[in-house]
Amino acid sequence: MISIWRITIVDPAKKRLSHFRERDFVEFSIVSDEGGFVSRRYFALSSVNAGKLDEISVAMVPPFLSLFSERTLMQPFDQLNCLATRFAGILILFIGSVGVGITQEASLRTWSDASGQFKVRATLHQHNATTVVLHTEDGRSIQVPIERLSQKDRDHLKSLRTPDDNPFAGGTAIGEMASSPHAAPGSLDAQPPSQSIADSLALPGTGSEIDLDSAPGSTSFEPDPLPTPTEMPEKTVAITEVDAYDRVSSPVLIDPPSLTFAVSVGRNKSGSPDETRGRLFVVGLDSGQSQLVWDKPHAIRVLGHHRRSGRTLIVDQLDQFERAGELVMLEGVLEGSPSELFRRALPGLGKPGFQPMVEWARLLSASHVAAIVDGALMVWDLPAAQLLYRIEKVKASEPPAFSGNLKYMAVPQSGKVVVLETATGRIVKSTSTGSTLVPGVAFHPGGGMLAICASNQYLVWDCQTDEIVSEATTTDHLGSWPLDWIGNKTFRSSLGSLVDVELGMPVWKYNIGAASKPLVMGNRLVTTTRLPLAKLCSLPIPHKTAQEGMERLMRAGDEAMLVRRGSKVAIAVEGVSGADVSQIEDALSAAVKKAGWGVNRNAPIRLVAKIGRGETEELKYRGMLDASRKISVAKITPFTADLEIRDASNVLWKRSSTNHVPRMLRLQEGETVQDAVKRYEKPDPGFFARLNLPPRIPKPEVASQIGMSSVKDGQWMDIGPSIRNRRRGR
Repeated sequence: MISIWRITIVDPAKKRLSHFRERDFVEFSIVSDEGGFVSRRYFALSSVNAGKLDEISVAMVPPFLSLFSERTLMQPFDQLNCLATRFAGILILFIGSVGVGITQEASLRTWSDASGQFKVRATLHQHNATTVVLHTEDGRSIQVPIERLSQKDRDHLKSLRTPDDNPFAGGTAIGEMASSPHAAPGSLDAQPPSQSIADSLALPGTGSEIDLDSAPGSTSFEPDPLPTPTEMPEKTVAITEVDAYDRVSSPVLIDPPSLTFAVSVGRNKSGSPDETRGRLFVVGLDSGQSQLVWDKPHAIRVLGHHRRSGRTLIVDQLDQFERAGELVMLEGVLEGSPSELFRRALPGLGKPGFQPMVEWARLLSASHVAAIVDGALMVWDLPAAQLLYRIEKVKASEPPAFSGNLKYMAVPQSGKVVVLETATGRIVKSTSTGSTLVPGVAFHPGGGMLAICASNQYLVWDCQTDEIVSEATTTDHLGSWPLDWIGNKTFRSSLGSLVDVELGMPVWKYNIGAASKPLVMGNRLVTTTRLPLAKLCSLPIPHKTAQEGMERLMRAGDEAMLVRRGSKVAIAVEGVSGADVSQIEDALSAAVKKAGWGVNRNAPIRLVAKIGRGETEELKYRGMLDASRKISVAKITPFTADLEIRDASNVLWKRSSTNHVPRMLRLQEGETVQDAVKRYEKPDPGFFARLNLPPRIPKPEVASQIGMSSVKDGQWMDIGPSIRNRRRGR
């Protein structure tokens, strides 16, 4: 196939082309068709090597520049199949670079969609397994999903294909089969790796879009279990000294048999460009050794590793905001001698304004990556520089989760979770979460269920039967992501709570503080800690103390619960003037029923609701269109709403709310800032209707046994009850 790129000669001296002289400084900025910056390269042209384009590395410029003349520049570069054109002092070269896939067809043909309603006259430019790129008769380049084409056109594409892989090549030695990774049928990893069409290209940002509101197709869901995790020791390995400006990555497993990980340390300190640095370390848990294998004067972050191909993906040349950069595929990291295979620039790199940012990424095969870039999820074929599909409005704070062998991808959205085939983007399943929050998600090790978690609620969804097999509101805030299963019946939430889905409650809490996002493998949590020494830590989860506490809870059963389904509670409302007490009582009665409790005014457990007033606050606003920039001051005495669950002497659980005034006010005609603020000063009985009560609350003496541990010196340190309860607000 032919990839078209625009190369512009930039002349800092503002000279005309005819005025180029020997040793003139000339810069070629390579720009994609979309206008995004790809990379900067320097070239030398001379009458001696006419018809040839010699690349000179950045480090060699300017001493090795050659003689430039208008006559030389305007010669055709036959060897590279170039067409040169001069316009207004700018030289534009259209370079045809040969890549993988089918050869470009020169003749026009009529293409039709599957309905037969739409047609276009175009030449075939390139195609992969999911998308075709056509160059239309009227001069447009369009991308069309192959599934939208007519059967005749799909048959035509099949007739053009020639095998680009040897079906009898490769293989695995029989003695190694037990430990060798495998690709799940239908996954991207099962496809042959793409070949790189150029060393440096821009990635497309537009293409086939997946609408997550579409109805699921007829594709059945088959569990995709996680491979058996590698056994790991409890161990800590020192990596390197770091300070507060060094960004230490999460560990990336690159070789399970030798328990070897890759860890990057990127540094880009604002105002200190001489300190900018990117280092990549190979760290062995078994060997206890750390080896520096990459040390360059630009910040990096390691994103993932593909074991079968030995490829490692990093993002390189990050700025101080962790933005910009290029995706770089390396090989040879495990061996300690990494080398670049190719670079791919992010869409929009080099354009005015904020540079693009890789907020989250997951390597899916030797060729494919899923990445969230500025709020959109992209699935790219990196060597071919093709976008398979994109999904709008996906948050890096709640990214997709993948099944064991990456066959399925679960994408969380506000109020729902959608499961897709990773290779095609086809929607397979969808479920409502019953909340407007965007949850964190994680596939069960068995590959057939999903944990879905937000705030203090979670549910476990069986993707095969479409049933919710476990659901609870907990006494602890759980957070959303990261979410990790620990065995078959417990998961660790983003805020550290270890939740037992059979008990429907947290049974321990693991606080990893400033350590990196952990990698959970079986019963081990692997993370990197920092300051003053970066370390790779492998910790048991649950550890012995937690395991003993969990076993005590299981033996106690319902007898350990002060409140459980079927319990009776009393309702009391303490209101102030302006609050509708009956409305609050009705809202609490509905919440009690949802939790599985009953109402009895004489019950020892009480739900106490309060509507009160807070302290008077002073707010300051400035008009956006006011040239004087005058500050207006308004005052508010907010209403507060509190709910406590109490026994005779203890507060067992509580939640609070207060009036919120937005940072930006829209004034109605004739309204002052004080008038606008006053609109938000009112009681909120709806707060009680929005609450979800925890169905199970342990007795105080039992709750004190639900422990908390934090990481210290590469080990779990158990925290005493007095400190633990103070942190939990009890």
